[in-house]
Amino acid sequence: MMLTIFRRNLAALALAALPLIVLAAPAKSREPAEAAITQQLQSYEQALNNSDVKAVVKLYTDDSVLMPQETPTVVGIKAVEQFYVATFQAIDLNLHFQIAEVKVLSNEWAFLRTTSTGTMKIHATGNEVPSHNQELFVLHKELGTWKLARYSFSSTLPPAQR
Repeated sequence: MMLTIFRRNLAALALAALPLIVLAAPAKSREPAEAAITQQLQSYEQALNNSDVKAVVKLYTDDSVLMPQETPTVVGIKAVEQFYVATFQAIDLNLHFQIAEVKVLSNEWAFLRTTSTGTMKIHATGNEVPSHNQELFVLHKELGTWKLARYSFSSTLPPAQR
């Protein structure tokens, strides 16, 4: 009888501790996710700097939403592709991203906050101007790969310097 009570109490204790074990587990599993997200950002930087529309589009989800500064919201992968085609026809970018924060929210969702610095060359004038931005990416994991689901950016330069 005492053994049965002990086993029940032990089982109850184990069940009570399960949430703590589950909450502790993601800390280790976040490291590979953060590394994969960092790699996606590096791929995005490279694709932007190479004006490579196809490489950029591969990094986005089909239902992606892009919210550029001073531009209407761009919804869906086809619209995102058109946005980058027009962007690369107008400018060349030479940017470097710095990660400010990576938060893995679940096995499928994360966000990434960054800043970027560099230059942009305007094709119409040939002028090269500074580019300093802040960005917020929401990533969704699809078929084992982190992809850009939502992306918003804005310049941190005063309007006179843009």
